[in-house]
Amino acid sequence: MSMFIAIIAVMSAIALACIVPALLRRIEVADPAPASGDLIVRRPQTRLALLISVLLPVAAVAIYMQVGRPDTLNMPPELMAAAATPSDHGPSEEDIPAMVERLAERLRTQPGDIDGWHMLARSYSAMNRYSDAAKAYGHLATLLPQDAGVLADYADALATAQDGALNGEPERLIERSLAIDPQQPKALALSGSAAFARGDFARAEKQWQAVLPLIPGDSEFARSTQAGIAEARARQGIPAATGEAAPARLSGTIRLAAGNTPPHPGQTLFIYARAADGSPIPLAAIKRPVGDLPLQFVLDDSNALAAGTRLAGAGQLIVGARISASGSATPQEGDLEGQAAPVSAGSSGLVIELAPRATAAK
Repeated sequence: MSMFIAIIAVMSAIALACIVPALLRRIEVADPAPASGDLIVRRPQTRLALLISVLLPVAAVAIYMQVGRPDTLNMPPELMAAAATPSDHGPSEEDIPAMVERLAERLRTQPGDIDGWHMLARSYSAMNRYSDAAKAYGHLATLLPQDAGVLADYADALATAQDGALNGEPERLIERSLAIDPQQPKALALSGSAAFARGDFARAEKQWQAVLPLIPGDSEFARSTQAGIAEARARQGIPAATGEAAPARLSGTIRLAAGNTPPHPGQTLFIYARAADGSPIPLAAIKRPVGDLPLQFVLDDSNALAAGTRLAGAGQLIVGARISASGSATPQEGDLEGQAAPVSAGSSGLVIELAPRATAAK
């Protein structure tokens, strides 16, 4: 970013050097009226020169941030080179894996590049390569052992790679993170999730309550945390506060239909709920790496895809699941999918059987 600002400063200075002196110059020219020998004096345009001096650099930065590629300012050189295209429209979806692999290759020879390891870990997470993301965060943790945020990210990636289980090493990483920074938001949220998973709903509520002052109140993070708090209170038998509705939950089991081959590791599982009479667009959904089947699932308002969506207000719901080999959210031939019969919000004990898309019941 500092290099970009320096470039803007130099280019702006050159432009201003061409414009400002002319505006500040006192000019005398002959009156164009016939038979007049008088001179007309044009005074220096001091205010206009000052205005241009201020606005030109600001406008250059503002326009770039709107129509340029500000995301590339922090890219390592290899990703910037890979992202460049003749039309400068950025990398295509097909380019991204190769870019990430080139970054990984560079980091093998530059193991101390902290920024590079951050980018690699985030890239692997975005690609659903959570085992690789966990390894990258693990390396970062050796470089930054006192960075509470890195430890929280490491715990999150490691847990996601092992089907969401936070017990064991992920929980130890969470405790290390909170020992360094007791107000690390992700670590607090994960600590609450770990407590909830083992049935300690009071601690889950406490940890999630501690998250709320640390994050924007109108963020999706805040909304999902509030839904978790309401659920933890409901599990303790504590009535919802006035005006607060406990989130509706849908839970059950996902399993393979008889005679089908288990999915390969690394494929993506989507679990969703949509209105039975309405748009086919899901109201709530979960995306996670495939684990062993059968598996238990819980879907609630914290998984809503739009702010303010409540499963309880959608009438009858269709709950379904799909395993995608490509990781695409768009259904494709050969995906494993299935759905339960329409149910009400709050239903439990649902059973979803997965079969190849060509033969699955629609």
